[in-house]
Amino acid sequence: MLSIVPGIVGILILVSWALAYREIGPTFVNAGLALVATLFGGYLRFVAGFKDIFNRKITVNVFVTVALVATVAIGEFRAAAIIVFIMAMAGALESYTLDKTHRSIRALLNLAPKMATVRRGGSKEEVVVSASEVQVGDVVVVRPGGRIPIDGIVVAGESSVNQAPITGESMPVEKLKGSEVFGGTLNETGRLEIKTTKVGQDTTLSKIVHLVEQAQGTKAPIQNIADRFTVWFLPTVLVIAFIAFLTSGDIKVAVSVLLVACPCAFAIATPTAVTAGISNMARHAVLIKGGIFLELAKKIDVLLVDKTGTFTLGKPKVVEVVAFDDMSEVEVLRLAAIAEKYSEHPLARSVTTRAKECDITVPDPYEFNIEVGMGVTAQLDGKKILVGKNRFLRDKGVSITEYIEQAVSEQTEQGRTAILIANNMKPVGLIAIADEIRSQTPHAIASLKAMGVKNITMLTGDNHKVAKAVAEEIGVDDFQAELLPEQKLQFVEKLQKQGHIVGMIGDGINDAPALALADVGIAMGAAGTDVAVETADVTLMNDDLLRVVNFMGMSRKVLLRIKLNILFSIIYNVIGLVLASLGMLTPVLAVIFQEAGCVTVVLSSTLLLWSKTGSLQK
Repeated sequence: MLSIVPGIVGILILVSWALAYREIGPTFVNAGLALVATLFGGYLRFVAGFKDIFNRKITVNVFVTVALVATVAIGEFRAAAIIVFIMAMAGALESYTLDKTHRSIRALLNLAPKMATVRRGGSKEEVVVSASEVQVGDVVVVRPGGRIPIDGIVVAGESSVNQAPITGESMPVEKLKGSEVFGGTLNETGRLEIKTTKVGQDTTLSKIVHLVEQAQGTKAPIQNIADRFTVWFLPTVLVIAFIAFLTSGDIKVAVSVLLVACPCAFAIATPTAVTAGISNMARHAVLIKGGIFLELAKKIDVLLVDKTGTFTLGKPKVVEVVAFDDMSEVEVLRLAAIAEKYSEHPLARSVTTRAKECDITVPDPYEFNIEVGMGVTAQLDGKKILVGKNRFLRDKGVSITEYIEQAVSEQTEQGRTAILIANNMKPVGLIAIADEIRSQTPHAIASLKAMGVKNITMLTGDNHKVAKAVAEEIGVDDFQAELLPEQKLQFVEKLQKQGHIVGMIGDGINDAPALALADVGIAMGAAGTDVAVETADVTLMNDDLLRVVNFMGMSRKVLLRIKLNILFSIIYNVIGLVLASLGMLTPVLAVIFQEAGCVTVVLSSTLLLWSKTGSLQK
């Protein structure tokens, strides 16, 4: 609707002017068209202005309402319509940008499957039913590759479950009998039978939805800079208009003062600069969902960043191969790749990927067996290869010396997952696996600190050792480990109550509540989940953390441009007020003069389209 208002108002003004210029029809027709244009285009402004007056607030809407009422009262309908047209164009421009808001957070629930395989009453028969029909106490069967539809406890089976979207853990979690599982998570390797403990709105996934909706509703808008200026400017102009009327005795002189001072340029000083800044960022893969976030970005003093998928890639990678005794690292990796060749476990895939990168030929094992949550065994050339945890190798009869225990412990202290490799019952080495850190992360952190972000804190669902190792490597100020979604939300609340302006960067569903509540939520768009992108205020479409630096740099430029635009507006207003007070401007000329200020503001803001910040210059 807002996008067609300027067009209709413009057409009515042109028709009104043409009828008057050609002297077609009675005067009340062309005047009536201008009045209709004023009322149609200015209706929302009038309503907002009167509401602000009723609430005892002086805003741009109040100023515009006063100017329009005065203009219409003396019969200058076309002048009033021109003002409305200018304001409607500014409003449409701002709305076009700001209407790119969050879609329904309910899309989150699409993660949970619509159907579920259920066994009831102790029966072995499996029945496929709607997930909404599953009841507490039902046993749900989830096969490899399927998403878990409910919260529950594993009663049979073993598997690795990727629950990063819910808990933020970077590595799949091994689930055995008695383990807790969450709806919406992915069962990767084995068949699970799960006794339902929570369904519908009680599941962890649904609670995250609720937390996001609740957090989004707590954000309060920041008062427009133009409104803050108008608080003292409107009374001043009213005094000047009254004095001009007393000295000239002509009501049109007073109205001209109001019109030339009408804050159209003030009103578009913010939206035009914001729109240009947002457009600039969009061309560089940063999508901003509202001008308020450009203003807030400059004030961020605490930046919270999710680890998995943000500071890191969220994919396990072999970071070190340690060989024991006289064995070579290449041979250790080859033996591990042979054993893991047919495994679908994420850690196994990281091993086979590393072997491929090293151009290692990996023959097919003669026998292959997985023990979920522990390790794998394989046969090659009459020898048994074992790959897995300490306990797994020890249970198979492999002797684990103190030296090997120490080597595993050292990897664990660095936040890595260590798997041991044994060949023919003899330990030959270990492979350390960890979530890979994004290459630009250290540079981005250093740049943010240089821009004045006082504190950068990493949040993660991973354990304390992993979090500490990553935090030390990338150089963040602090970290919080083993956090659930509601705990991240509570941490944001705590900081805000302490008076901090909080920014939050994340990519997963587990980040959504904190992204929604933070003063500025930033999502990693390409790798991030849809819900994180929809919840966030800013989206990095190419997952480059340096774009956060660009965004915050643009924030500073936009705020500076807004202040410069307001300065231009003041200059035009001062000159116009002097001319109007001296009776040198008619109401129509007053409108044209103040429109010149609008043009200057638009041109000033347009310069932001080609402005460069930070790494955009590289």
